[in-house]
Amino acid sequence: MNNDFPIFSLIQPEIVKRRSEKSRRLPPLPPEVLARRQEIAYILRNQIEPLANLLREMPDEERKSVFVKIKHQRPVKLIGIKPVAEPTENITLAIIPEIDRLDNLLKKVEDFGTGDLNKGQAPNEYLAAINQIQQGEPKDRLCQVFFEQYDELIKQEWIICEIEIMSLEKGRNQQRQELIAIRAELEQLLRQPPYGNIFEHEEIKGTCRAVIRCTGQVFQQLVEDKKWQTKIFWFDARPEFETFIQTYNNFNIQSLGQFISPPDNAPIVCIVDSGVTPGNPFLQPVVREDLVRSFLKSALDNPYDEHGHGSGVASLASYYALNGYPGSDNEGKVWIASARVLDHENSLEDERLFSKIIIEVVDTFAPLGVRIFNLSVGIINRKWNAEAKRTVPRRSWIARTIDRLSREKDIVFVISAGNILTNEIRYYWQDGITYPKYFVDEEASILDPAQSALSLTVGSLAATTLAAGNVATAMAIAEQKQPSPFTRCGPGISQEIKPELVELGGNYLIDENNSIRTNLGTNIVMASNQITPALAHNSGTSFAAPRVVHKLAQILSDLQSLGLDYISAPLLKAFIVNSASYPEEPSFEYFRSEMNSIQPKHWLNIVGYGMPDHNRATYCDPYSAILFFQGEIIPNTVAYFDIPVPVCLVEADRGTKRLTVTVVHAPEVQRWGLERYLGTTLKWRMFRGDVEREDIKKEMSLEEDELGFEDINNEISVDEGEADSPKELRFQLGVTLRSRGTVQHDVFEWKIHRQEHSENFYTLAIAVYEKWGRENANPVPYAVVVRLEDTTQSAPIYAEVQNILAAIEAQTQAGY
Repeated sequence: MNNDFPIFSLIQPEIVKRRSEKSRRLPPLPPEVLARRQEIAYILRNQIEPLANLLREMPDEERKSVFVKIKHQRPVKLIGIKPVAEPTENITLAIIPEIDRLDNLLKKVEDFGTGDLNKGQAPNEYLAAINQIQQGEPKDRLCQVFFEQYDELIKQEWIICEIEIMSLEKGRNQQRQELIAIRAELEQLLRQPPYGNIFEHEEIKGTCRAVIRCTGQVFQQLVEDKKWQTKIFWFDARPEFETFIQTYNNFNIQSLGQFISPPDNAPIVCIVDSGVTPGNPFLQPVVREDLVRSFLKSALDNPYDEHGHGSGVASLASYYALNGYPGSDNEGKVWIASARVLDHENSLEDERLFSKIIIEVVDTFAPLGVRIFNLSVGIINRKWNAEAKRTVPRRSWIARTIDRLSREKDIVFVISAGNILTNEIRYYWQDGITYPKYFVDEEASILDPAQSALSLTVGSLAATTLAAGNVATAMAIAEQKQPSPFTRCGPGISQEIKPELVELGGNYLIDENNSIRTNLGTNIVMASNQITPALAHNSGTSFAAPRVVHKLAQILSDLQSLGLDYISAPLLKAFIVNSASYPEEPSFEYFRSEMNSIQPKHWLNIVGYGMPDHNRATYCDPYSAILFFQGEIIPNTVAYFDIPVPVCLVEADRGTKRLTVTVVHAPEVQRWGLERYLGTTLKWRMFRGDVEREDIKKEMSLEEDELGFEDINNEISVDEGEADSPKELRFQLGVTLRSRGTVQHDVFEWKIHRQEHSENFYTLAIAVYEKWGRENANPVPYAVVVRLEDTTQSAPIYAEVQNILAAIEAQTQAGY
């Protein structure tokens, strides 16, 4: 190995044996069943044909109220038949959207009974598991408890139960509108004397689960009336715990379990906000009272929270989430320091410069070992839009101060993206600009100082669609794990992707009058600024940011436990961004697809690189390895890293292999607005192992193409530079898009690994360019995190990488 090329350190893993979740083919049918397949097909055909004939004779509306009941020996999936409740081991309730679906099923039954065998297997062998297909009965939609007690239930004065409503429409918007219409119809029924109620409801994937109270007579009507048979698909007994709203309203601090303080050596984070209330039961175990300060000149001796915002932020930074259920423990993971910079109205003092206050805060807490600062404060009248970008030097004093301090003090600022207010969303809706279309409007841009280049900016995702209280005709604007309707959008100061990360921050409701509101069910629960009541609730990116702070502090703690003497701010940021991923829920994919149809790639400036996972950040298993480096690089030089991608991937199962690369640097930033904002820029590229190092050097020695400032949405996924380098890995974002900022993150995935690609190390080439014309520019701190993983869990990546690095280390020590 050439000693000029730095070697990555390898994170020691926690080894956990896991079995590969490989797909399994169903075993062949036993000979005795094969011999009876014509008989089985005959029985099924005689059940399906009468049902098909019955449905053909029905008008469309009546047919929609019919569902079928399928009994089976084991779970089966019938194409074209839509389950309307969670199938059990032996029963599936389903609807037939179209008559020809039954005709297709009949054809499959015929093929099963008479089709030719293929290697001893009959076509559509899964049909042998079906015992019966018949028209369902109304009481089939009842849970077992209700089924057994039905005759008594319909005589009761009042019943409280959970129901599941499903839309049969195809499009998501149509589904949500139908669900609203069904709830409105149900509410109208329950308004009739002796009255009833719809309480909490929650939507997901075209279904709505709601809590209702009604009389036994109305319960019978909902069960047996054909009108409701394919609107309400399931009736369930109330679970043996309180609803969320009951838990919140009946909360008693005395009923909780233990409050557990963080370990003595846990990281300390500083909440720069309205102060904290150390006497709050949730905050008392986690607040370092010796690190509670006021920076208000009018209240230097009063560091306590008179507004409530700071206390809520602090609780989420330490706990991530508060558990208010009786008997539950709450364990803090992070110590809280507090810098009160806002008064009782959540405002700055008139005579103060916020940039100077930030300097005072950092100068106070950084020498005390605080590395992470949470700033859930945005300046409402300073949106980072086109007008602001034309006056960059005059509109970025605060962001510039944060960036300068971040580099000089080697600290991390985590900043909220800012919120779109409810009345602003209502105006969008009234103008026909609905969610998520309004995210492309410049007025939806991030708030100053969220454009800061060296900070991590955080947007918000909706945690739930739960609507608490009597809000039957209101619906959550965002579906679960979609961007919150109030979250603001980038790009940042250098047109880079902002926010970089998202976390759960709440949701809004909208009703039939386009009124936008918050709701206890969709809000985030947090500590209040009082001793009692100890809990509060709210929504906003302000409450997503401290959850990222919580995870960042956990990563810092994990790295310290590994014995690292020094952990730089770029390395911290690289680890948390490298851990991020996008939600796997179909609702998120729908959002991304819809945004691409409105303005391609703008979704990146809403959700950044995704939601971080502090466990994944430093966790390896036998099928993955994490490698990292931190140091400094001289501008106008290139660093070449050897990345071991072992040949064992050739024998891996066909499936996704993934390289995730995150490079973070901390350049100097402009102080007076006469030069380019970043003093140095950085680009990285990755080459396969069958590319000669000299060829890579020639590629990297070319003059840097001037980084453009065109809109993010005009970029293509793979830029021209990559197209000219066939052996360079084609990452998802591409060089141009990812190279604009100080956090540069990208992912490369492939299915089949070729042996020649691992002839030698892969090469990660990182080039740094001086932008202020200085001959002796200062070295630039930077860090790299690379994660290599085999999602098929069939290649022993960790052991192979460990062996490769051990061999290199031995050669280095021997002087080779």
